[in-house]
Amino acid sequence: MKLYRYDHHLGVQVIPEYIISPLIESLETIEFKLKKGCASKIRELIKRQIQLQGWSGEVRIDISNNITITSMKDSVGLCLQTGNVGRFYADMLKLQTLYLNGKIESGIVILPTNHAAKLMGDNLANFERFIRELNLYKKIITIPIHVIGIEE
Repeated sequence: MKLYRYDHHLGVQVIPEYIISPLIESLETIEFKLKKGCASKIRELIKRQIQLQGWSGEVRIDISNNITITSMKDSVGLCLQTGNVGRFYADMLKLQTLYLNGKIESGIVILPTNHAAKLMGDNLANFERFIRELNLYKKIITIPIHVIGIEE
């Protein structure tokens, strides 16, 4: 897998090296073919890969509801977004909420690049747009986030 990376509020500098390096290395080894309707297959493939590294399953934002992020490891929250572009705003808010509540110190967001998203389907979340929106909301989304764009 080819990766593109971006840091919001010094994301990669805050995330411990023992967490980010194995994640990057394992993502680079994943091989898949992009085509319409493959989003859920890629999502499951990546989730399996990160769980082998000790990342948790889904984590609730709060015990009073069922809103979750994809995974957590130590003080780092992770959102894997392969769905509709409108859902990535929820990922921003979920990570920010966990950060403000002292449950995480940083976050990682993995999503397809714009090119990959177009091959996978219509109106899917993508790396380039996520970065533009993070910059727009930089005074509101203050959590350090490392954003990873994936492509075949």
